[in-house]
Amino acid sequence: MPILAVIILAIVIVYLLIRFNSLWVYRFFDRALTNDRGSLSQEYELPRYFKLDKNGEVDTGVRWPGWDGWYFFMVPEDKNIPVKMVRASLMTGLYGLEGIDNYEKLLLRLSTFEAVEHLALIPTEVRVGGKEERENNLSHNYMLKKTDLNMDHKRLDVSITGVKAKSDEEMELYGRIAGAWPNYEFQFTNPESDISLTFNYKGESIIWWADIPKFFTYFAAFGKLNGKIAYGRGTSMDDPHRLVDKEEVYSIKGAGCFEHGFARKPFDFDRFWLPIIWLESLFPYFKPIRYHYELFIGDGDHRGGFIHARGFGIDFRNRGGLYINGTYREIRSVRIKYIDDPEPDIVDAECLGQPSVKFYKKWYVRAVTDDGIFEYTGKREWPPASISSNMIYYNFSYEGTYKGQTISGRGYGEYAHI
Repeated sequence: MPILAVIILAIVIVYLLIRFNSLWVYRFFDRALTNDRGSLSQEYELPRYFKLDKNGEVDTGVRWPGWDGWYFFMVPEDKNIPVKMVRASLMTGLYGLEGIDNYEKLLLRLSTFEAVEHLALIPTEVRVGGKEERENNLSHNYMLKKTDLNMDHKRLDVSITGVKAKSDEEMELYGRIAGAWPNYEFQFTNPESDISLTFNYKGESIIWWADIPKFFTYFAAFGKLNGKIAYGRGTSMDDPHRLVDKEEVYSIKGAGCFEHGFARKPFDFDRFWLPIIWLESLFPYFKPIRYHYELFIGDGDHRGGFIHARGFGIDFRNRGGLYINGTYREIRSVRIKYIDDPEPDIVDAECLGQPSVKFYKKWYVRAVTDDGIFEYTGKREWPPASISSNMIYYNFSYEGTYKGQTISGRGYGEYAHI
């Protein structure tokens, strides 16, 4: 067989394997469809990637073979309080790709293997000069792993400390996640906005997004949260030119998720992305990767989410899960239609010469479940909370139908187009 024919055949086989990855990945490698959805074993909550020193303690001063991230989100049961959602997370490393990470935030141009991430997103309705405004209250920081990360490898207790916003000489807790299934504690601070929060969480049910041993694992565990949130400067300002210092504290409870993801990361991925950057310089609107992830909490008795990751015309992940009246329904595929009315937000890239990115305010989701179509129209009313030049996190509301019944609720989403 001519060499050219062999090369063409190999390319076709590789393409077919990737194109139809769902037919074999879950059968031979990924345990996401067969894992327990009612409980979580300790191995899945503990950190997976780290190194120990000669004393058997976590060594934060050396390069680790991968990263762990612990996340939570919740929507308040009381819709009348100023806070509309909370999303917070700690990561022991970065993903390693500009556009998903924000390298402009890396202090002293640290390596992505030397940095940890703290994030707190607290969308809040505030009153300024008698007018209502919407503020994301996004705190997103890359910090030095060697000095700012504390982590126990035998039980889940991970925290990041940082410099106090009011004093460069004092340190404060930026975030801490600790506990064991089904009970966890979350403590976070948004130092820039002077907001602090503490929550207790009790887990109930799990959706597994991926579980490929020694490569990538990620899940979202739905549960109930209760605690308090304190606004050090309050949520109203009569005079927009004068700062106030009147603390407001709210007791808060609601539903949400605890998530843990961990992945092997042998190197940064920017060098492999260079051909795409060259293509984008020739064709500014060429963006081959789209990632959309949503978690939703219904006003009725339903909750769930989906992940839709598509690249170069191929679906790498297109599925999810739905709990309704306590019963699990697998979401087998999702179709998303992005709507241009209202007009999307156009956000300029931080790097000079890079094209702007369009972030939609409205979209239609059609999810195929085991016993019917779950569909809704989502709406984002807050300004885009930019995590990087190509990615936002957001809170949203939705209305739709499931098996002919009206549904509605609120949720959390992540959207990237790169």
